Amino acid sequence: MAIFTGILCGVGCTSKRNPATEKIFIVATCADYPPFEYYTQEKDLEGFDIELIQLVAKNLKKHVTFEVLEFGAIFAALETNRADVGISTIAITPERRKKIEFSAPYYTQRLYAIFRKEDFKQSQEEIFRSFSGKVFGCQMGTTMEHWIKLHYPQEQCLTMDENLPLIEALKSKKVDIVILDGYQAKTLCRITPQLGCCPVGKSNSSYAIALPKNSLLLAPINAALKALEKSGELDALKRKYHLD
Repeated sequence: MAIFTGILCGVGCTSKRNPATEKIFIVATCADYPPFEYYTQEKDLEGFDIELIQLVAKNLKKHVTFEVLEFGAIFAALETNRADVGISTIAITPERRKKIEFSAPYYTQRLYAIFRKEDFKQSQEEIFRSFSGKVFGCQMGTTMEHWIKLHYPQEQCLTMDENLPLIEALKSKKVDIVILDGYQAKTLCRITPQLGCCPVGKSNSSYAIALPKNSLLLAPINAALKALEKSGELDALKRKYHLD
C-alpha cells in the first residue's frame, strides 16, 4: 500500500486521467480520526475507512494510493479532480453536495456527550435537561457541530480543529459538554476517570465516499458498497472496529 503525505502531486495532479479506467485509485484522506483513519505507532495507515475503501477498490479491481491531507484539503482535491475519491468520515450535507458527489451512505454515527462527572450526577434524562445553559465543545466543521446548532442553537459552542484539546478544555472547565462519536467518547472516558458520557442520539447526516462532480466512479462505487453490504463484509468491518 503506497502512502504519500502532503500536497497531491505527480499522477494526482493531472486532469487527463479517466478514473473509471485507471488501475490506480487515488484516495484522499485525513489520518487523525480513530477508529476510522489513523496512523499506528509503526506509522501504518489503518482504520475502518481505510479498509472499506480498500475493499471497494478490490471489488473494482483497482490498486489504492492514499494521499494524506488536512481534512479541509480533501474537498479542494476533489473539486480540482486531483483525487478520485475522498474518505475520511465525510458527512453528507446540502452545502457539500453543491460542489462534490456522494456515494450511498455507509455509516450513520451515534453521538455521545462527554461531561465532568462532578457536574452531572443525575439520571440520563436529567442530564439532557441540564444541557441548557451549558457551553458545548466540538470539532470544527463536523456533524457534531451541526447537531449542536440544530438542537441547542441558543447555547455557546467552542469549536477546535482537534478533539484532544477539547477534552483538555473540558477538564479545565472552559467547556461543559463535548460532543463526540461513540467510539472516541467511550475510549476517552475509560482512560479519564473523572469524565462520563452518555448517548444523545444519531447524527443528522451519514458518512459517504466523496467524489468529484460527475465522476464516472459513482455508479461502480455504489455497486461495490451494495455488494459489501450483501456479503456481510461491511457489517463485519463495523464489528472489527467496535462501531455502534
